[in-house]
Amino acid sequence: MRQAGRYLPEFRETRAAQDFFSTCRSPEVCCELTLQPLRRFPLDAAIIFSDILVVPQALGMEVTMVPGKGPSFPEPLREERDLERLRDPATVASELDYVFQAITLTRQQLAGRVPLIGFAGAPWTLMTYMVEGGGSNTMAQAKRWLYQRPQASHQLLRLLTDALVPYLVGQVAAGAQIIFAKDGHFALEELAQAGYEVVGLDWTVAPEKARDRVGKTVTLQGNLDPCALYASEEEIGQLVQQMLNDFGPQHYIANLGHGLYPDMDPEHVGAFVDAVHKHSRLLRQN
Repeated sequence: MRQAGRYLPEFRETRAAQDFFSTCRSPEVCCELTLQPLRRFPLDAAIIFSDILVVPQALGMEVTMVPGKGPSFPEPLREERDLERLRDPATVASELDYVFQAITLTRQQLAGRVPLIGFAGAPWTLMTYMVEGGGSNTMAQAKRWLYQRPQASHQLLRLLTDALVPYLVGQVAAGAQIIFAKDGHFALEELAQAGYEVVGLDWTVAPEKARDRVGKTVTLQGNLDPCALYASEEEIGQLVQQMLNDFGPQHYIANLGHGLYPDMDPEHVGAFVDAVHKHSRLLRQN
């Protein structure tokens, strides 16, 4: 995840031409950014370049990307009456048509070489940004809402859910192909029974336990801790070998358990990919 990101010099060069959310709204630029990692690494899937905060934008909230700080909401949700500022969630899918265009264009450019992964932020994740006004380690303001404004919190979470369902359906209709739920370990059984061929795991889930819970017919994807890429290339190889041994050679796609960080070395990303291919071949031979 975040395979198209600031750790790649070509990404930074392409992104320098316009602000972040203007980039998100350009299907052609999103397609180019999505394809860049596949030119550098022998990857087996692409992930559409976008951002989870395009949904609050489509609901009528202003979001800016502040250099050195990250996303910022100049007017976050502070009172229950602020919910009246939000647009009808039924309009979100049409507002985000540029994401669907980017997905379709990228699928065409990929021409069947690899599948394309889409994504959206979960309702609680989006609520925390909309209430906090940006990223937060404690999410204290959003959690305060849960206890002091439970009815309004349910209203907001329902509104976000009603926006996200057609948005994700639209991504699939446009060509996106895989499901991953971060921190979704509590619902692995439900995810496995939701009709998807592949279920992605974050790094907090033990591979053997996940396999026991989902059965043998669903393909699992994951789940090395992304911070393992700060290790030496030799140690990355050892961690990959252990991960592949834990998952086994059947119904499995090797991946990180979450996104790449901006300061990660592309050479270490390459070492991860190479180690996966190397140990996969050895695992199949044995």
